[in-house]
Amino acid sequence: MQEQRDELLLPTLPRSGNVSQTSAKCKTLPKKEEFEMADLFRAHRYAILMLLWLPLIGLGCSSSSDKGGGGGGDAGGPGYIVPGSTGGTSGVGSTSFSWPPTGFINVTNVSVGAYALGPQVSSSTTTSALVSSGCGQGVMYGVVRDFKMYKDANTDKPIDNPAGHIDFQDCNCGDDHKITTATLGPDGKPVYASATTTNTTFGAEYFNQWYNDVPGVNMTYVVALQMVQKDGVVSFSASINNPNGQANSSFFPLDGQGFGNETTYLTSVSGDHNFSFTTEIHTGFTYNGGETFTFKGDDDVWVYINDQKVIDLGGMHSQEVGTVNLDTLGLQKGQVYPMAIFNAERHTNQSNFRVDTTLAFTDCGQVDGVIIN
Repeated sequence: MQEQRDELLLPTLPRSGNVSQTSAKCKTLPKKEEFEMADLFRAHRYAILMLLWLPLIGLGCSSSSDKGGGGGGDAGGPGYIVPGSTGGTSGVGSTSFSWPPTGFINVTNVSVGAYALGPQVSSSTTTSALVSSGCGQGVMYGVVRDFKMYKDANTDKPIDNPAGHIDFQDCNCGDDHKITTATLGPDGKPVYASATTTNTTFGAEYFNQWYNDVPGVNMTYVVALQMVQKDGVVSFSASINNPNGQANSSFFPLDGQGFGNETTYLTSVSGDHNFSFTTEIHTGFTYNGGETFTFKGDDDVWVYINDQKVIDLGGMHSQEVGTVNLDTLGLQKGQVYPMAIFNAERHTNQSNFRVDTTLAFTDCGQVDGVIIN
C-alpha cells in the first residue's frame, strides 16, 4: 500500500490496540463480478504430519508451561509436539542451527532479520525441507497463500484471463473493522462477521478462502521469519519508516513463486513483485507479566491471544500500527496461551510487515497444527 511516514514506538496501550493510521481512499466499490472459484477443500494430510515426528536439527525455543504444547494446538489440526525439544530462552535456539532453513528459497535480509520461503504445502507435501531445518535462533514458521490479482493496477479493470480473487486489488480503500468477529472459530481461523459484505470485502464465501487451502484459488507455502532479540525485545521488520536509522525494506516472500509476479498488471512504482497473498502464523507464549506486542504493516492484520481478537487493522490501507498490553487481558502468570497472526496483502504498491514484542514464545510456530519445537 502507499507510503506513510511514522515512527514505531512500544507504548503501553489498552487491549483493543490503539491504532495510528493514514488511509487513502480509492475508487468506489464496484459491483461484484462473476468468476469461477474452485471448491473448498480441507482434506488434510495427517499421514504427512507424521513425518514431523522425525528428529529435528537445531532444536530449541522456550520451554512449555503447565498448559503444555505451546498453547496453540487448536489451530488447524492435532496439536502434536515434535519430540526432542531441549528448551531454552525466548529467541535463543541451538547454536547448531544455521539460517536459512535447509531447502528454503527467496532468502531476503530485511530491516530487522530475514525471511525465506519453504516448500509448497499440498496433499502430496513431504515437508522434508522443514523437517531437516528444525527450530533455531529466533525462527518463526507460518504459511503464506498466494492469490491471483483481480484488477489491473494500471487500468483498474478486471483481469479476464486468468480471473483473480475479487477481494484482492479491488479497492474501496480504507479501514474496515467489521470484517472479523471478536473470537477465532473452532478451526483456529478468523470468522467473517458480516451477513452480506463489508466496505472492502465481498462476503463470507470469498473471505473463507483467505486462510484455507483452495485448489485453483490459492497456493500455500511454508514461510520462515528470522527474528532478532535486542534489549529484551524480539523484532522482525520488513517495512518502511523504521526507527533508529534502520533501512527500508518490504515483505514479498512469494516473488517468482505461486501464480507468479503480476508484472504486466503492476504500475512502475510497485516494482516487479508477487502481490495478493495472505500470511498466517500460530504460536504460543508464556505470560510473565508486563509484555507487549506491536504489529506495524498493511493491509489487513488481526492478532488473537487466547482466541480473542486484540489487534484489528482490517481494511485496505497504508501502513498502520496496533499495540496490545497483555496486562490488560486478564491472563494468569506462568500459563501458556495461544497466539495467532493473520495478515493480508491485498493492494499495491507496498507490502509491510513488522513485529516487535517482549513475549517469551514456547515454540517456533505451527504448520497445519503441528507445533515446531
